[in-house]
Amino acid sequence: MKKIVCFCIFLFLIFIQASSFGKYIFEESFTIANLNIDRSPPEIEVIKIQNNNIGYEAYANKTHEIRVRVSTKKKDVKVNNFKPENIEIFVANQKNTTAKMSLQQIQTQDENLVYEIILTGIEGNGKLTLKLKEGIVIDFSENKTKEKIVDTGILIDNIAPSATFSENKIEEGKVKAVVSANEGIRNAEGWNLSDNKQVLSKEFTSNVAYTFQITDFAQNSTDIDITIKSATNINLIYASHNSEVGWSYGYGNYDIAGKEAVKQFDLSKTEALAFRVDGNIDKDFLQFNSYVYTYWGEGKRSTCLNSGMLYSHGYNPTLTTYKTMSSNDLVTINGNKYIQFGGAGINRIGITDTEGKNPIPRDVCDKYLFGISGIKAKLKDESYYSIVYQIYVLGVGWIQPKSDGEEAVYSHDKPMSAIRMALIPKTEKNYILETWKRDVGTHNGIFN
Repeated sequence: MKKIVCFCIFLFLIFIQASSFGKYIFEESFTIANLNIDRSPPEIEVIKIQNNNIGYEAYANKTHEIRVRVSTKKKDVKVNNFKPENIEIFVANQKNTTAKMSLQQIQTQDENLVYEIILTGIEGNGKLTLKLKEGIVIDFSENKTKEKIVDTGILIDNIAPSATFSENKIEEGKVKAVVSANEGIRNAEGWNLSDNKQVLSKEFTSNVAYTFQITDFAQNSTDIDITIKSATNINLIYASHNSEVGWSYGYGNYDIAGKEAVKQFDLSKTEALAFRVDGNIDKDFLQFNSYVYTYWGEGKRSTCLNSGMLYSHGYNPTLTTYKTMSSNDLVTINGNKYIQFGGAGINRIGITDTEGKNPIPRDVCDKYLFGISGIKAKLKDESYYSIVYQIYVLGVGWIQPKSDGEEAVYSHDKPMSAIRMALIPKTEKNYILETWKRDVGTHNGIFN
């Protein structure tokens, strides 16, 4: 019995020891490694989109430069695949392979990658988007950036606008010019733009013709001919006289005074020049000065065979003075008063100066060497209007157009044969100058 009790106590002690050892092992722990498991892929964020079509940044054509700045939102970049071949350009959901692309790495921001995608020469028409392919950036956990579509919010437009022109008579002899486009266009200085941005309008008080330019939001431009024929608020008439043909007239809208004489007689010169201005302006609003080239030379005068008006060799009235509709030596042509320079007979055989000296010999007369060679015109008030003019010289063509007091002259010993002139709002001055400059050195409009 005693042996049995001792055996039981022995087993009980063994059980207690085993339990204590097991508890110790359970509570003891060892750190093998710190594991940071990262399953979030890097992200690409659009920071900024720029378009150098200033004021119309939502539109662009192939001439503009577009910059898209992007950044990764992760610091632990293992692989950087920011390359042009991993970025695709789409216009109207069509892949564009003609545009030029370059990449520029910007300084890092908070250790993130920052790149600028620079696009130029984008052809096509439609919404501009970019596709950044999957895996442009890979982190140390082998996570890749997902494919990203960037909507730039820019409409690519490489189609020039089309437009129509009309003129409508309004009150007091004025005309409203209306240019109607097929899409939104930019405003033009001095014009009124409709609420829908498709119609430009402007009032004109006198006749004029020139090439006007309209521009859409994407900076595509179209030329359109403006021709005002019905304005009577201010009337400007200019006339060229040749003894072989007589007077020919111009009224501002591409009319060329002297054209008929040149076509009929190839040596024709403008022997006399005349101007008439009337309407809603002062009589001295338009002012004229002319250089007359004669056979008799400096300081000599002669008389117009038709009007009896005296004219001088050189500047008339003088170098620094001008004639106006209030001058006291106006002449009458077809029942109306005109300012006149030069005179009929300036190339006629036997005509003398006012002293009865130096008759023109036949051999000189036959060459038709004399006439009006220079003209200056200016306005008393240049706050709203400009006066533009251009002369044609035989053997030379049209010379550079002049305006607002500048002298239109090729050479004082090379008289003009034709002239055109226009009184226009100052806002349109450069348009008409550019239109006429295209004819410099040519015979455009003379023989057709």
